[in-house]
Amino acid sequence: GGFGIVFKGVMPNGEQVAVKRLPAMSRGSSHDHGFNAEIQTLGRIRHRHIVRLLGFCSNHETNLLVYEYMPNGSLGEMLHGKKGGHLHWNTRYKIALEAAKGLCYLHHDCSPLILHRDVKSNNILLDSNFEAHVADFGLAKFL
Repeated sequence: GGFGIVFKGVMPNGEQVAVKRLPAMSRGSSHDHGFNAEIQTLGRIRHRHIVRLLGFCSNHETNLLVYEYMPNGSLGEMLHGKKGGHLHWNTRYKIALEAAKGLCYLHHDCSPLILHRDVKSNNILLDSNFEAHVADFGLAKFL
């Protein structure tokens, strides 16, 4: 991730999760690397095309965010990484449409409305069926 390291984890029930580790706020700093924005935003909303925040943990050393796991990584990796360019055009169109549905939900159906402010291919995650999920709400703002 942009501000932290993302790990793959397995819960006791066998469910795979993604764990994003963010640095804790240093003394006297007001910069939390988007930790509170993620909790405030994703803690309030549920949508098929928005990544689900499953939980979080915070102490004086680190902040952890636990998300549903997306086995196909980000759209950016899929387009430009080692596996780059192997998406058929109909799949690319489907991903774009699903990401747009997630953003439309944020901009029109949430109360208050939410601006993501960091939409890019690396913040569109892909599940096992290549279904798009908008992620990384560290810069999000409520309107």
